[in-house]
Amino acid sequence: MADAPFAWEDLAKYKAEGRFLDGYPDDQRTFFAPRDDIHGLLVALLGSAQHSIVVNMFGYDDDQLNQIIQGKLGDEKVYVQMSLDRSQASGAHEKQILAKWANDAFGNSIAIGTSSVHNAISHLKIVIVDGVYTVKGSTNWSLSGEQHQDNELTLSRNAVVAAETRAILDLNHDFMLKQMVGTKLDMTKLLVTTTATTTRQAMPPLPATPAAP
Repeated sequence: MADAPFAWEDLAKYKAEGRFLDGYPDDQRTFFAPRDDIHGLLVALLGSAQHSIVVNMFGYDDDQLNQIIQGKLGDEKVYVQMSLDRSQASGAHEKQILAKWANDAFGNSIAIGTSSVHNAISHLKIVIVDGVYTVKGSTNWSLSGEQHQDNELTLSRNAVVAAETRAILDLNHDFMLKQMVGTKLDMTKLLVTTTATTTRQAMPPLPATPAAP
């Protein structure tokens, strides 16, 4: 059975009021947790993906969203790229989810790492679907983040926004992949330790500032 198409005109059903305020931009919709049905929105959006899903996610702990991603990972017609923060990947539930990923399958690229500056956390909560729909905001992929906490999620269907965001996500993903190669793909070296004295890898020094003419 084919996935249901994603209908922009029907997004008001995910709002608590059943409608958007007059004057909303044509290519943007905003939702708020716990008021709106953010989980249902994400389920519909991810399930509709036909060509690609590109994710940079700090908190990844939603079983239903992961099940959809699993289906897309198994579909060689859909490119799936995922970048996950290493501190979140160390959680027990997250480890169970990650164990099921098919990273070596055709069309899949999954990386776990940090920000490119001082090994800080990768705190983005972004997904781009089919190069058109871009989700941003404060909402982690967890039921608590989607249904209990005060969070915001903005959905755009502006291709320029998607293109700009994709470039940033690709840079982040490339850095994480290089981190993984540097550890000889030993994922335990990328997971944050539980001790209070976690040692962070030093970043290379910046080039010297050019002298004034």
